[in-house]
Amino acid sequence: MKKKIIVMTVLLFLYSCGSVPFAQEAWANEQTMATKINTVVAKNWKDNEYSITVRDINNGNVLYNNHGEKMIRPASTHKLLVSAAALDLLGPDYRFATKAYVDGPIIDGVLQGNIYLQGGGDPTLLPVHLESFANGLKKLGITKITGKLIADDSWFDDDRLATGIVPQEEAFSYASRISALTLSPNDQYDVANIQVKVTGTKIGQAANVQLYPYASTIPIVNKTKIVKKGTKSTVKITREYGADRIVVTGNLPAGSEQNTYVTVYNPTLFTLDVLREKLIAKGIHKMPLDIGIVPENAQRVGISYSIPLKDINFGFLKLSINGMGEMLTKQLGKELLGEGSWSAGIQAIRTYGMDTGLNMEQWYFEDGSGLNHQNRVSSMQESLLLYKVRQKPWYFSYLEALPHAGRKGSLVGATLEKRLKGYNVSAKTGYITGTYALSGYVQGKSGKWYIFSILTQANKSSAIATIDDIVRHIANEM
Repeated sequence: MKKKIIVMTVLLFLYSCGSVPFAQEAWANEQTMATKINTVVAKNWKDNEYSITVRDINNGNVLYNNHGEKMIRPASTHKLLVSAAALDLLGPDYRFATKAYVDGPIIDGVLQGNIYLQGGGDPTLLPVHLESFANGLKKLGITKITGKLIADDSWFDDDRLATGIVPQEEAFSYASRISALTLSPNDQYDVANIQVKVTGTKIGQAANVQLYPYASTIPIVNKTKIVKKGTKSTVKITREYGADRIVVTGNLPAGSEQNTYVTVYNPTLFTLDVLREKLIAKGIHKMPLDIGIVPENAQRVGISYSIPLKDINFGFLKLSINGMGEMLTKQLGKELLGEGSWSAGIQAIRTYGMDTGLNMEQWYFEDGSGLNHQNRVSSMQESLLLYKVRQKPWYFSYLEALPHAGRKGSLVGATLEKRLKGYNVSAKTGYITGTYALSGYVQGKSGKWYIFSILTQANKSSAIATIDDIVRHIANEM
């Protein structure tokens, strides 16, 4: 028995001796990393504000902290929290529903009543889904209705624009107005946007301006002219403030094309109008549009389910779609607290954060996208979130949704496509005026992965190069 004890003691001694050099090497690597990061920061960030944290991916221990508790604008890295809350509270397989109803009998092809389209907050509703609704109504034998085509967007409140978006930004594609019944023009889900395409070949004439999808309720003011081929284009496309009128001005070189996406002012009416155009194309007589509530006696005649939330989240994080973040926030408010508003959604997300073990005193936010300049978070907390989500069953779909550095393609590398080539980095970028952020995961030279969050504001020039240098030092030294 004594021999066994002696052997065990010797083995433990040898093991502990072996672990000492390993621990010393790890500590030395951390010190080297810290020294190099501090040097980069001291050289480049003298006049701005920043918060940097690096954590061990296995136990969450903080390995580097430079103003880690300082609260900085997160920009689009705020989507990391919104995404996590949505996946956890709604579930990765959650699907949004859009429904169609009628409230009267169909006699000799005439619907004696109204058609209703009821929104359920789907940020992925496309023209093809409205085509399916039109096909379904046509199959019912409807050729005419005595009533109206009515949109029910009451699932969300009528507050359309997230706080922090200034009037000068409202027409830009990233500043979507939010409705429970909204349409995207493409499968990248640019919520509540319409594509404007300008073409032409005959010099001296006005250019041809087309809307995709077409909507008769969106008027176009065309002040363009086709000029000689090779001339510089001066075409400008915008939407008038407080209206759906799109104004196109400037010169377009013959044979060229210019197109862009602009937000629509009334996303509910836009969606309904596109459905009406599809009904007309099916031979159903044109009918007036209105906004209202589906009555209790209405009969459901169609339903469209979205793709699962885990797939929606892929585009949300990869392409950083602001409108989607706002819709997810309101959806959380509706499903968790019975109110489809920003305030209810933010409350639901904050409760989720506390339940997850985050210190929500170091999180302040007023939207679901990160556009608001009043939003604040510390790198200590954002990195802690990235540690906590690793315990979730949906973590790997969350990880895959992050942009991957140096990899080609908008649905792979996305906003990191041209950054940090040769390094294994999966992270969410963030940018608003003066603010740059990157938070995610990086693989060190040892093969082990690490969590990092780098936030900086009050920058007079781009901070991307400095952020990337910091990430390289984490990878090279750890």
